[in-house]
Amino acid sequence: MITTLSRLSMGDFIELLCGNNQVLLEDGDNDSMLENVASELIYQYQCIVNPSGIESALLEKEEKIKIKYRITIAKILKALMSIDAIEDVIELLKEMGYYINERDRISSKIDRMIAEAEYMKKRIDDNSHTSGKKNTTDVRASFDREIAFLMTYFKMNIDTRNITAGVYANMVHQADVEIKRKLNR
Repeated sequence: MITTLSRLSMGDFIELLCGNNQVLLEDGDNDSMLENVASELIYQYQCIVNPSGIESALLEKEEKIKIKYRITIAKILKALMSIDAIEDVIELLKEMGYYINERDRISSKIDRMIAEAEYMKKRIDDNSHTSGKKNTTDVRASFDREIAFLMTYFKMNIDTRNITAGVYANMVHQADVEIKRKLNR
């Protein structure tokens, strides 16, 4: 199985991005780890091409985890309220920075915490779906434009069957760095 960008042609990498994980398989390979290897290769490529974009994606994942955590905590607080463990709920809310002693206000605060967290979760999910998946035509067209630009920029021919995804990713990064440097002069 192809597990590094240096062994994957750019043409096969584009196929991989379009959902064809089979391009990673070699004769006799078992495809049990195929999905994980595909994800890792895409991640490695993105780390080379757009390190700040990867940081943004990690921050989004972190925010999703925090929201799930808030929803879980609020549900636990609600369960504690249902068994009349008011003192425990008040103590936990204090640790979270909320100083409420009245039972009615505690219940409404917990409901509000759940509503806010679910709203934020939906908003992040909506943004992820909007900016997330592209169809294969868009992916191929995007790479066609990028390859054409790089061929012009570096004044060289790029054959996607021969150039590896690792070399191509580094060319994209190098062009990006050079262009940004020129713009900042």
